[in-house]
Amino acid sequence: MNHKLSRRQFGQLVLAGTVVSGLSYLTNKTLAQTPSLNSSLNNIIGIGSSSIITTDKTVIPEVNTTELDSTAPNNLSTDIKPVGLVLQSLTTGNNQLLADKSTPLLEPNEILSGFTSLSDGTLVVAITPVTTSRRRATPTRITFLGTPVKTLIVSGLKQNQQLGSLLGTNDGRLIGLVGKKNGTPPIVLVDINLQTGEISSISKVRFPNDERVSNLAECPDGKLYTSLVGFNGDTTLVQLDSNQKKPIRLAQLKVDDKEWNNGLQSLVCSATGQLLAFGAMRYETPNAVYSVDKNTGNMTRLQDFNATQITVTRG
Repeated sequence: MNHKLSRRQFGQLVLAGTVVSGLSYLTNKTLAQTPSLNSSLNNIIGIGSSSIITTDKTVIPEVNTTELDSTAPNNLSTDIKPVGLVLQSLTTGNNQLLADKSTPLLEPNEILSGFTSLSDGTLVVAITPVTTSRRRATPTRITFLGTPVKTLIVSGLKQNQQLGSLLGTNDGRLIGLVGKKNGTPPIVLVDINLQTGEISSISKVRFPNDERVSNLAECPDGKLYTSLVGFNGDTTLVQLDSNQKKPIRLAQLKVDDKEWNNGLQSLVCSATGQLLAFGAMRYETPNAVYSVDKNTGNMTRLQDFNATQITVTRG
């Protein structure tokens, strides 16, 4: 079911999301879904962060932080920090909490700005600092969610830039989009060195200066897609071609003849070549996975998924 939110409620969720995004990952409630799942939904993994209570000896997932004062045992600290990343399978609902007590994977002043799967199946996230007046920003980094977890500091970013929209390509590379920290242009397509974390520009495609660019997807045929987001949230599907100086506009995204008005959380391509969009219309929740008609921009809702970003696992 689609739930409408007031502007104030939506703003509160956004603010909460930068600190404890996706706490509902840890619930076992059944998500609303279509009667029969499209095969394109196989191997989709969602990610978010989880606020957990830390003690000297244990790491305990905490679902409802608003009840902390009345439910937490006396021997537990009430210092809540999002130190865990949560992976969730779309089709099975299985959760995996990744937490590190000594070196938190995600600090309170950071956000998940990118999520992808490499050609060998390794999941990678981009972690970006959010500037605050209380503490100095930590470096932008990419974290490989393997065993053990591996982290690389990203080098080559200017002070006012951030890395986002990661994509593991079919040929084994890791690429991403770099723009200003507020998400505005200019946007540059970059290659990320998997050994050093160093970024370098790889494309001469010139993105428009009056639209935000977010999300990268590559289909099995090698075609690369992204989305352009206008001032009012209107979202256009485009194709990137190294032989073209400008993105090739394909279609305006829409659902039930209504113009999509909120950008996308993720854009991925399934093993069968089906382009999938992930997000929610403005002031609505939860996010959902949609199939996308590349020619018309029509989006068909497949399944609700209470996640922050998604990727398709490979390998």
